[in-house]
Amino acid sequence: MSYLQKYVKQVRPRNESYIPHIEKIQNFLIEGEMNPKELAKYGGKRARVLQKAIEDGTPLETDEGEFPLTWIDDSDKQKFVSAIGGEASDFGSSLKSGPRFKKVFKNEKGDEFTIKQLVKSAMFGGRGSSGEPTGADWEDIITHHYNLLIGQPGYDSKATKSVEEKWDDFDIIGEKIAQNFIKEVGKSGMIQYGAGKSKSNLSDFWQNPAEGISGGTDGTPKTDMYNKQYQVSLKKAGGSQLASGSKGETMATFYAALQHFSLSKEGGVVMNKIMKAIEDNFTKLTTAKTKDELEVISKDKRKSRHLSDKDQTALTGYITTDEFHKKFNKEMLPELNDIPKAKEFKEWFVFEAMSGYSKFKEPLAVSSVCMEFSADNGNITKFIEVTKGGTVAGLKGTPTISGGITSISGKVKFYAAWKSGGGNPYSVLRVAGDGKDFEYDDTTLIGCIRKTIYEDRIAQAFLIEETNQLDEFKFIGKTFDRLKSMGKNAILWAKNLIAKIMKAVKNALNRIKKMGKKMFEGTIKFLGIVPDVKASLPSDLNGFVYGMAE
Repeated sequence: MSYLQKYVKQVRPRNESYIPHIEKIQNFLIEGEMNPKELAKYGGKRARVLQKAIEDGTPLETDEGEFPLTWIDDSDKQKFVSAIGGEASDFGSSLKSGPRFKKVFKNEKGDEFTIKQLVKSAMFGGRGSSGEPTGADWEDIITHHYNLLIGQPGYDSKATKSVEEKWDDFDIIGEKIAQNFIKEVGKSGMIQYGAGKSKSNLSDFWQNPAEGISGGTDGTPKTDMYNKQYQVSLKKAGGSQLASGSKGETMATFYAALQHFSLSKEGGVVMNKIMKAIEDNFTKLTTAKTKDELEVISKDKRKSRHLSDKDQTALTGYITTDEFHKKFNKEMLPELNDIPKAKEFKEWFVFEAMSGYSKFKEPLAVSSVCMEFSADNGNITKFIEVTKGGTVAGLKGTPTISGGITSISGKVKFYAAWKSGGGNPYSVLRVAGDGKDFEYDDTTLIGCIRKTIYEDRIAQAFLIEETNQLDEFKFIGKTFDRLKSMGKNAILWAKNLIAKIMKAVKNALNRIKKMGKKMFEGTIKFLGIVPDVKASLPSDLNGFVYGMAE
């Protein structure tokens, strides 16, 4: 057997480099293979790593084991080196023969390999390697090189320290991106904005945009880096974007847009339509009979005495039921739906979604421009001005909206529904035993009705002694019955009561008109409804609106 030992020794190294097929497949699933696209990443960083490893004799992991490789053909090597820093297609002449990848590398035994047989190992950023910068890391890299190029090295000392400690091998692509940054945002010292993702960053408004409405909770600033003129929201092209935000974020954005819209010219037009519709529909729906018919009934004692149940409730019962409330709001839907359809409203919605203007306490957290960069070639792939000119000047005082936002807003889709603000708003009328305390809010329709009932001397004279609580506004119906049984003109009383309610409604609407930026919010509250809003922005903007996944 001893004569076999030398042969065993000869084959052992080959056996030690053997990778079981199952393990090999698992590695491929996790790590993937090298290819021209990977070689072009980060300005050709991985191509440089590969070429240096070949020159230094560093073992490279392949699907047949790990060992040093060399070029088979020196001309392919030269073509490969010339392609570094270019596009993925530039590597084709060195790595392909026609459409197929050719054998271009060999090991010391003469085994030949294509580029696709090289494993994307930790050397090339695989295996969960820390060689892949996060979004915050890219901000540091760009900030550092930008400041170097404008002659202010170390302007952001924290960013510089981070790059020098971890990302010095990204200098080439970092400089390319920085060069293109200068073309867009000028030459003023840049700071990476590391405020963190904290709820404490949020304004009170954003967390509670309206009465009974829960707002957003994501405190991630929109600004990623800034100089004197620009506050930049940054994302990497091809990065993983978050697909959507929470309902609270959408509702807060909606109410923020409402505030801007309230102060706009188009908003004023829409508001006047809504106000008129409220008055017209209230008048229409409180009358089950025509005005002429009611006049006849009120003057005809015989008809009044023998009033049917249906006629009896013509003026009284209708406004005191949930049915009236539902019909009233249904009549209002066309005017209410004009809000999310309005051109200026859409513009303000997109402005808020991309800037965070109303969202943050700290002005620096609000972005004035959105930029997307390519980590492969260093180009700026998107430059979207949020404010006019994209500068921070447009965030001061009354903000300005860029033409870019106007264009984007035309592509936004809104899904708005209006629903009851919760519970039956007509459910309870409360009166204290002494008649001195009464619960109502005369900034709402139901509050106007309750206030009028409470202040009506006839209703109170009949009913104050009866109960501390009457449901469904039975005040009106019971007073009507009392008057009728006493031979009094119940219809005339009801007509007068409705006239008083209408006056209270008009007074409430006049107050709402003076609420400035809260005018639409006040109108929605008056009607006792809340919006249920969904919005769809172009998917390529999701990273700016909802953030990027690391």
